[in-house]
Amino acid sequence: MLITTVSPFLTSCDSGKDTQVKTPEVSAGVFVLNEGQFEKNNASLTYYDFTTGFGSNDIFLDKNNRGLGDTGQDMIKYGSKLYIAVYGSNTIEVVDAASGISLKSFSLQSPRSLTAANGKVYIVQFDGHVAQMDTTTYAIDKTIAVGPGPNKSVIANAKLYVANSGSFAAKDSTISVINLSTFSETKKIVVNLNPYGEMQADSYGNVYIVSNGNYSNIPGKFQRIEAGTDKVTDINIPVQGFVIEGDNAYIFNYSVDFSTWQAAAGTSTITVYDVKNEKKLNDNIITSSSVELTPYSIAVNPITKDIYLGTTDYSTKGKMYCFDSTGKSKFSFSTGISPSKTVFISKK
Repeated sequence: MLITTVSPFLTSCDSGKDTQVKTPEVSAGVFVLNEGQFEKNNASLTYYDFTTGFGSNDIFLDKNNRGLGDTGQDMIKYGSKLYIAVYGSNTIEVVDAASGISLKSFSLQSPRSLTAANGKVYIVQFDGHVAQMDTTTYAIDKTIAVGPGPNKSVIANAKLYVANSGSFAAKDSTISVINLSTFSETKKIVVNLNPYGEMQADSYGNVYIVSNGNYSNIPGKFQRIEAGTDKVTDINIPVQGFVIEGDNAYIFNYSVDFSTWQAAAGTSTITVYDVKNEKKLNDNIITSSSVELTPYSIAVNPITKDIYLGTTDYSTKGKMYCFDSTGKSKFSFSTGISPSKTVFISKK
């Protein structure tokens, strides 16, 4: 029998202490999907409220009396709902964004990334497929094959771009382009080997992708696929992850300490790149010493332009740092293990 306990709600670091209160109602705040550890069944959903400065380390558990499952891979907000891909559990969760209550949970093989348009959610499956789900019935309307090991995806120019990373034995280097009106693959674009990292689009229809290479003689790259021509251009900025908001790409990076496989102390940076004028605006806007753990995800509040950097040590609770648009530290709060995706929400 599952016994639900009160989850800790953390104030900002400025307060210097943690406070326990009962589970909050969702108002104006941020949801953070925490990946958890593979095969440990400890994915979670953090909620932090902007008005009260309090939140829940696992609002999904608090509201539904069960955990999310194994490996929270991706999350989007579409309409009034959150859609969550839980990779290790082969599950899609549909959650009411106004309450945190699960509306639907169903099985789907190896879901990796989510996008949505025209009343459909597109689910990239690591087994080499993309599924189209109706948001009214939750039925899978269609499924098509793409390349091996598809991971990230993004919608631009009325098309779905899917990054095929390949298998462990043989890495791929293609982006499948899917026409959304016909739900068919129209072409594959060749990029650098192993396009496994973040994938985003700017407002001009250009698509950006991070590849890992082969970890030896083929380095990873940050690349842009040009709208209209599909020309692939290298962007000479080191990157672990990034997000695009308006005309700016916010790029986080760090040097790896190979004794721990985590970020070396004092090396974490956030660089801002102007996607319209194709130029780097600065090298680093944050004080590296303020980030204690390894950066794992980044997001920008579209209203305030505050920057949210999720960090991890891969085994215990992570931390979310909030900076203003100039890089000045504002506050931080506790998350679950490895915060992987952030969604901002307001309740009108």
